[in-house]
Amino acid sequence: MRKALGFLLAGLMMVPAVAAYGPDDLPEQAGDYPVPGRSDMRMRVFVYEPRAGRPGVVVDKSLACVDPDQNDLVAPAGWKLPVGNWRYKLNVGSVPSSVGGSNLGTIVKDSFGPWQSAISNQVNFVYDGETGVSRSALDWQNVITWGRTQGSALAVTYVRYYTATGLVADVDTVMNKKFTWSLSQCGLSNSYDAQNIMIHELGHWMGLDDEYTDNFLDNTMFGYGSRGETKKNTLEAGDENGVRAIY
Repeated sequence: MRKALGFLLAGLMMVPAVAAYGPDDLPEQAGDYPVPGRSDMRMRVFVYEPRAGRPGVVVDKSLACVDPDQNDLVAPAGWKLPVGNWRYKLNVGSVPSSVGGSNLGTIVKDSFGPWQSAISNQVNFVYDGETGVSRSALDWQNVITWGRTQGSALAVTYVRYYTATGLVADVDTVMNKKFTWSLSQCGLSNSYDAQNIMIHELGHWMGLDDEYTDNFLDNTMFGYGSRGETKKNTLEAGDENGVRAIY
């Protein structure tokens, strides 16, 4: 009996973490997960971090502010937004004072705008009001907020999509409130630019994956963020052509 119990416990310990979260839990590691109670959906989690092996790295101002053109094509992640209006809600009360809640609408609009233009307005992003929600859930609200994420993440985006159609069902972005944030001030050594990170996260809403090799260093969809950087506020040709290939 004792031996059998030992095998049972060992088996439980080998169950992957991906299978161990319930309706009220959220995985905090990057990956593709089942959606509890929804066999027709999957959830992809994107964790945007400071560059691996160089946490908190400050990029030289000449590299952080100057935006050379980059043509390498960003890869698709496996879904897209439905054509037409896509509504989203903002948690204005969650925004750090260094950024300002009153600026959130403009930050998000200016981050959606380049993506929307790149696909000739096939998706129209529509502000749907404020919310107090500060964590992701399958609630059809499509929330952008500051809140708690796993320790080293600058931001986490949760994309729930239908496996049969590849269309997004619900998507949320949570910016990590523990970091110091700023707005449109390139070269600041102690903070992350809110729009620089936001526009990257919204690229995942559109259906783009992260890219981690240095030839994508100047792309908006490069998979690491840096303090003092603002150059990702504008899309590179590789970002634009990547999203056009999806729509």
